[in-house]
Amino acid sequence: MKKIYTFGRERTFKGAIMKNKFSLSIITTALLLTSTASFATVLKDSVAQIEAKALQNPTSVESKAAEEKVDKTISKEAYLAKVKAGAFKKEVTQEETKRLRKIVNNAVQAHKNSLKKAPKEFMTALNDTVLALHAIKSNKTAQAQKLLAQADKEFTTAFKKNPKLGMLPIMDNAEIITFNGSPALIKHIKESAVKLLQDNDTQIAIDMLLPLQDEIIIKTEYVPAYLYPKAVKKAQKELKAGKKDAAFATVVTALDAAQLDTAIIPIPLITAQDMVLQASKLEKSHKKEALELLGMAQTELQKAVLLGYAHEDQAAYKTLQTKITAIQKEIKGKNIVSKLYNDLLHDFKKLGDKHKKDDKLSKK
Repeated sequence: MKKIYTFGRERTFKGAIMKNKFSLSIITTALLLTSTASFATVLKDSVAQIEAKALQNPTSVESKAAEEKVDKTISKEAYLAKVKAGAFKKEVTQEETKRLRKIVNNAVQAHKNSLKKAPKEFMTALNDTVLALHAIKSNKTAQAQKLLAQADKEFTTAFKKNPKLGMLPIMDNAEIITFNGSPALIKHIKESAVKLLQDNDTQIAIDMLLPLQDEIIIKTEYVPAYLYPKAVKKAQKELKAGKKDAAFATVVTALDAAQLDTAIIPIPLITAQDMVLQASKLEKSHKKEALELLGMAQTELQKAVLLGYAHEDQAAYKTLQTKITAIQKEIKGKNIVSKLYNDLLHDFKKLGDKHKKDDKLSKK
């Protein structure tokens, strides 16, 4: 796993750039790249583990900006002279790191809880199918036949219990990309990038803009359950007829029919939502603390807008900011805010759900 640190952001890459398309599904690739590990072992690499890795070394603008060497053809001094981000340095406190960890954990867990659970029998059958593919690849025909027979039996049981099994989630993977800078730093980077482009310093401008992401990317792999019983039966017949290559192709084709759902959750949005929620739980006498939290929520929404997450939802983000301002004014006055908080939190949830739905299921 490779980590790249730029301007307080940690980005985790797993093998290939995030936006690359793969010709094989995750489960097929995992099998073909692994000599002894079973599919069940692959499943153990959970979202929680990946999230923990991504957050174990939170970075700051101060600690990393001066160390970033963008291009071997220019000196660090020349680069920093163009960026001039020193005035925008921001320390990341333990409290901020703790809050971020909690918010990300909650968001990832909420996504996992929303997924339909695949029946145990189906997952056992799928595991045996993948192991059978491995056995065919290793010329262990007898073992492959035994595994396919077991898979056939388990698939039959799964469909007897639930004849309407459709697309089932079988694996998920979370990538956390954090940007710890302020709205002022985001504006500065964008303005500096424009100047660099005008000076034809395009590559430096690109590297300056790359860190401007603050999001959770959750990828969930779904399989069309109805395909597997047919594929397993067909592969059994092909193996019995001595057609190992055909059996292998049959199983691979079924496994590669998986589809990938990508949910992108803007961290500034859910951070602002959490701050509003915390403010709503404070006693009315704690006006100062509530106002501080609401002010921080406004800052997070500013970040979301500047980072481009509000591109298709400008009105919704504006509504959130307006309602926070209304609560701030009410707190300074009569402080009757219960209904205002409820309405605001409802709007946050609605916008968060929309962000997830905008990323559609797509065949790989």
